[in-house]
This record gives sequence, structure tokens and C-alpha cells, in this order.
Amino acid sequence: MPLGLRSKLIFAFIIVIGIMVGFYSAFSAYMEFRATRLEANGRTHLALSKVDRDNSALKVSTQQFASVILNNQPAMQAFGRKDRRAVGEALSNLIKESNFPGFVSLVDDNSHVFYTTETPSHFDYPAESEAINWVLVNHQPYSGASDFSATKVLTMSSIFPVIDNSKNMKGVLVVSHPLNSEYLVGEVTKFSIEEPDPVQKVDLMVFSVSTNKISACTPGLGGANGGPFVHDLSQRGLPAIPKNMFGMIPNGISRLLIPVPSGDADHVFESGGRWWHQEAFVGITQKDAKAPPKTYGILFVSTPVPDVTGKIVTILIVACGFGGLALVIGFFFGHRISTSVNEPLRFLIERTEDIADKKRVIPPLEGLSGEWLELGELIDTAVNTMRSSTQNLKLSLSRQKEELEERNKLVDQSTTKIESLNRQITVQSRQLSEVQKQINQANRQAVVVQHKLDAVMQCSTEGFLILDGYGNVLSANPVFLNWVGCTEGEVAGRLCFDLVKKPGEPRTRLMFGQAFARSTDPNSVLNRFHPEGIVYHGKEDKYVEVHANLQPICGEDNTTQGYIMVLRDKSVRTENAQLRQEIVVMLQDAIRSRLAEGESRWASLMSMSSSMHPNMNQAVADLHGVYQQLLAIVDSYLMMYGGFVPPPVIPKEPIVMPSLVKDCLEEVAQMARDRQLALDYRTVASLPSINGNRDAVRGILIEVLHRLISVTAPG
Repeated sequence: MPLGLRSKLIFAFIIVIGIMVGFYSAFSAYMEFRATRLEANGRTHLALSKVDRDNSALKVSTQQFASVILNNQPAMQAFGRKDRRAVGEALSNLIKESNFPGFVSLVDDNSHVFYTTETPSHFDYPAESEAINWVLVNHQPYSGASDFSATKVLTMSSIFPVIDNSKNMKGVLVVSHPLNSEYLVGEVTKFSIEEPDPVQKVDLMVFSVSTNKISACTPGLGGANGGPFVHDLSQRGLPAIPKNMFGMIPNGISRLLIPVPSGDADHVFESGGRWWHQEAFVGITQKDAKAPPKTYGILFVSTPVPDVTGKIVTILIVACGFGGLALVIGFFFGHRISTSVNEPLRFLIERTEDIADKKRVIPPLEGLSGEWLELGELIDTAVNTMRSSTQNLKLSLSRQKEELEERNKLVDQSTTKIESLNRQITVQSRQLSEVQKQINQANRQAVVVQHKLDAVMQCSTEGFLILDGYGNVLSANPVFLNWVGCTEGEVAGRLCFDLVKKPGEPRTRLMFGQAFARSTDPNSVLNRFHPEGIVYHGKEDKYVEVHANLQPICGEDNTTQGYIMVLRDKSVRTENAQLRQEIVVMLQDAIRSRLAEGESRWASLMSMSSSMHPNMNQAVADLHGVYQQLLAIVDSYLMMYGGFVPPPVIPKEPIVMPSLVKDCLEEVAQMARDRQLALDYRTVASLPSINGNRDAVRGILIEVLHRLISVTAPG
């Protein structure tokens, strides 16, 4: 190669491609690692905040149940006289009545367990607990973590002093809710469906410091699922917990790599392909104590994170593939560039040597172009005649013209294709715009329907419960929450039949129960449904009798996704029925009867129309029409609210009795002649005229005459 251009170009391509591939691979791997760890930390932080919220609720529930036990005379009196059997019976009745899921313990003033409902039952063992000793000494209640039981299970407990009427310390009452696997599974399930901010793909684990073992965990961390950290923690205990976020890397550098919040940096770490967030359960913090409070256990919140090793390998393979392809393309272009320079240069050198040797046959310049052709032409001009130079120039121009025409044809074809493609893109854009408008319209309609449904539930005078497929409460409207005296958060997750009791079923003092209960029977809600029920107030001694309706909610595959329960207050319906009856009686007796009585007077008034002024006659007729419309309106209301058609108003008119009797005798004369009877009557001059229905009176007289003729003997 005359200039060595190929090797220089290849070396430059290798350096540039290597730098770009290396930086791209490192940046992609770091961004993937950073994004997955930040997402995992946010998920575990949110789950931990929800656990703290539910633990606070557990404290409140244990405090309330402890107050119920302290106010129970049979239990406290039995504890005062050291009657273990009576204490057990009283506590069992209270636990069954309130459905409390934990256990209760009574400790005497010597810090020995007198009685406990924990399984297995064991009594008279010393309660080695800093919290119990503190309550015995200070006579003040305590609520928080504890592990005083014989099984050393970690619990959320409320400890109250038991003081008799003489202000003597008899012992302490301990109400505990165990933080076992069932509770952790319920928490994880609740987090996954709770709105807003549901938390998916998280697991919980509780480590007991006193036993130095894992006391409870969700199925996602059981067995080999938890990875090497869970196995190491179960074998070594507390020393297995990492001190830094990423093992040997100091936390200062780790915070630069993964910018987690300052409050989380000392409580998070990664181990075994999972992100871990820990929180300690500590005991009593005394102001005058120099030692830190006792740690009873540690709660771990874990979520899986992807292994970046596979991602790095994938990035390297892709980067190497593209780098290799770029390198091959670089080799190709390097070869073409070096060839485009070396071949014309070699051709000109050899042609110049031929001209210098004065050969007769000189190679033409047809294979050259651009500056190389100009250089060849300058050489030819310097050594050849003007004719040969001109001829070569003409040949070159003709070839360039043909090439230009071909290129123009290709440009025209490309322009036509581009215009056709632009038209297709325009049509598709219009279609996409129409589809987007339809989607937006459908979304607006769905939002309007949702708002209308929420408004109906909020404004309705009936109680509404939105249930899942197992009968657990997902949502309730303000009317039902007012009946039970609770907030929506307090009734969420409870079984609907714990809130709506059957008639005659006793009420429970507290609304304890398992949240989000499940049943293997798909028809359990329909089987337990009762059309009438009682809703007890949770805080006051009152209740509401209701009529219940249950409507299933079916999905696209006709499976029951949930239910809507509508509850109607019986007392409101009774008041409505009574009010309706009062309206009917008022319309019938106080209004319509008065209007019907005035109808007979209208007949006499209308008979005087010939003697009245024409204007007065028209006014009376119009007033009579208004009167009849008013009577028709009253009859319509009676048909709507009374359920019956009122009898029509019979018009009354003056009746001349002698004339009426005469007409009746003439009508029955033929019948009398057939019976060989003679009819005769004497007119009474003082017989008065009456107002009434002429047809009705005439029908009565005809019936009486027929009866007389039929019972009289012939002749």
C-alpha cells in the first residue's frame, strides 16, 4: 500500500468503537441496577408504613379488650380469690363473645403467670418480661411489643395493672395478639388489594431476639424461597444481618450509587437476590436509664430484585454484537476508502511510467473520476496532444450525463413513493384520531356513570354494602356507617354477617373478627343470607331493624365477583305506610265527602240558569267545570295512594212523587192484567217533591210493584 491508509483507518475505528461500547455497557448496567433497587426500596417502605399502621390498630384493639376484661366482675372476682377454673371460664366466654384472635394472661403480684389462654396451657411459671416488671413497679399500663409467654412468641400486647377496691396491687392483665404467620399472610394479602396504593410482591418475616430464631414468615420466604440470607439468619441469628447496604461497600458509597432516603439508609440491605427493609420492636424507654431499650424482635419486609449479572451479560453481548458489526462495517469502509485512493494512484503512476517510456498504447482514463480524473487529464495535457485530451474529456462528459439522467429517474420514482406513503400516513392519522376521540368519549361516560353511582350511594336513605365474593365488606355508604357507629376503615374487611345479625341472634360487645375471611363453598354468602336482620351500634346500646336485599355482581365469564347488599330501615317503611294511610283517610273523609255533598246543590243551581244573566250563566258553568276537575283530581289521588276507585257522584234532581208513581203503574199494568189484577191509587195532594236520583227511586218502586203483583192472588 503506497500510503498505509488502511491500517490507520482500522485502528481509528477500533479505538472509537471500543470507547463507545464500554461506556454504553457501564451506563446501561448502572441505570438498570439503580432503577430496580429504588423501586424495591419504595415498595418495602410503603409496606412497612402499612404494617406500622396495622400494629397501631392492634394496640388499640388489645387496649379495648383489656378494658372489657377489667370491667368484667366475674373474671376479676375469680382472679381476686385465686379461682383458676372460674377465671378460665370467664375469659373463654369473653373471647368467644368478642371473637378476639389473640390470648389473655393474668400474672400475680409475684410476677408468676396465674392463668393464660395461650396454647399449650402452662401455669405458675415466672413471667420474665421487662414490661411486666415495669407495670408492677410503676402501676401504669403499657402497650407495645412483648415476648413474655412460655413459647416466647413475639406479640403486640397491652399490659394493665389489676388493683382491687382497697387500692392494693393484685397483679397485671396481659392481652396479646401474636405476630404469627397467619397474621403476616393476612397483612400481605390486604396490602395487595388495598386501595389506594396497593403493594404487590412483598413478603414479611419476624425474627425473635430472645430465641435468636425466625418466629414467623409468609410463604414467599419459607423453605428455599427466602434464599441464603434466610437460611443464614436461622442458623447464626443476629450476626447474619448485614451492616451495610451492599455487604463490603461502605454506606457512604452505597448512598451515592443508590440514593435512598436518609432515614432508610441504615435499615436496608440487599442479600440473596432480595431487597430487605428492617424495623426493630423495642420495649420501654425509660428517661433515667442509660442502657438502650430492649429489642424484642425485628420485622423484615422483603421484595425480590432482578439479578443484574444476567442484565450485564446481555448488555455486553448486545454491545459486542453491535460493536463487531460496526467493526466489520469499519473494515469494509476502510477497505473501500483505501482502495479508492490506492488504485487510482497506482493507475496514474503506471500510466505516467508508460508515457515516460514512450509506449504507443497508453491506457485510457475511463476508470477514474473526480480529482483523480483531473490529475490524469493534467498529466495527459502535459505529455499528449490537445486532440487526445479533448476526446477523453468528451467521453467523460457523456458518461456523466447518462449517469445524471439515471439518477434523476431514480429521484422521481423515490418522490412518487414518498408522496404515496405520506397520503397513507395521513389517512391512518385521521383514523387514529377518530379512534382516540371514541376512547376519550367512552372514558368520560364511564367517569360520569361512576360519579352518578357514588352520588346515589352517598345520598340514599338506605344502607349499601359492597362485598367481595366471600362476603367481606369492601365499602359502605354513610347511612350504614351511621347505623353501626364506625368509620369505613373499621368495618373494611369484616364479614357482613358479623355486622348484620339475624333476628334473635345476640350482639357482640366488640367488632373483633378475622379480616378478609375466605370460604371453600362458592355459595356460602347466598346460603347464609337472611332477608331480615338487625344492625347493632358498635358504641351505643341501640340497633336498627332492616330488610335486606342481596344482588350478585357477575364478571364476563358469569362468575360471581362480589355482591351488593341493600338494607332498608323497617321503621321508615312503617312511618311511610302510616303517612300514606292518613293521606288516603284525609282525602276520602275531609275532602271528597264534602265535594260529593255539594254536587246535589249544583243541580239546583244549574236549573236556575234560564233565569240568570247570560254572562252569569257562563261563569257558573265554568265554575262547575272547575269543581268537577277538582273532584277528578281527588279521585286520582285516591286511586294512586288508596288503591281503589271511589264511587261516582250520583247527580240529584227534584222528583214529583205523584207523577213518578203514575209512570211506574203504567209500566207494570200489563203484568197486572196478566195476573187478573186491577191497579188503582189515590193521589195525596200534600205529597212533597224530593231531591234525588230519579232513576234509582223509579227502579225501587218498580221492584216493589213487581213483588206485590207476584204475591197477590188472581182476581
